[in-house]
Amino acid sequence: MKSLHMKKLAVLSIAASALFAVTPATNAATMNNNFDVNVDLAASCQLVAGPAPVLDFGVYTAFVGAATPAPSANIGVECTRNLAAPTYSFDGATGYGVLAGLNYNVTAADAVVGGNPATAVAGGIGTPDTYTITLSGTMDPLQAGSCAGVDAATCAGVQTATRTLTITY
Repeated sequence: MKSLHMKKLAVLSIAASALFAVTPATNAATMNNNFDVNVDLAASCQLVAGPAPVLDFGVYTAFVGAATPAPSANIGVECTRNLAAPTYSFDGATGYGVLAGLNYNVTAADAVVGGNPATAVAGGIGTPDTYTITLSGTMDPLQAGSCAGVDAATCAGVQTATRTLTITY
């Protein structure tokens, strides 16, 4: 009886082996699924760090000529790439002003000086569009000026006015 039972077990064992030999070892398959990547960018501009610009007319001699050389100063601005170029305006709507009783005018001009395309590198960031706003000053010759605000006996001392340039983006 033992031998019959062993025969059945051997037959079952062979049948099971044959079944697994026909079935592949893995049933691998691939599937694709698309997905979106979103961002809502709040574009911005910022002033480039550094000392506040000074537009220095130097020494002006009353009733003679204009301060030389005509002064200039730069303000650096960085903006989100491809954002429309910033615009600017002076306090009082113009660059005209009076300092030490002398009329002066400040104008501003800008130029894009650089920027690199954003990179798709892990940990990388895109660089900004960089603008340099160049302030230029002019002061007409032959003005008398005023000693108000400094030592009236000698008229010595530098007079300073603070102006505001509003940058809109």
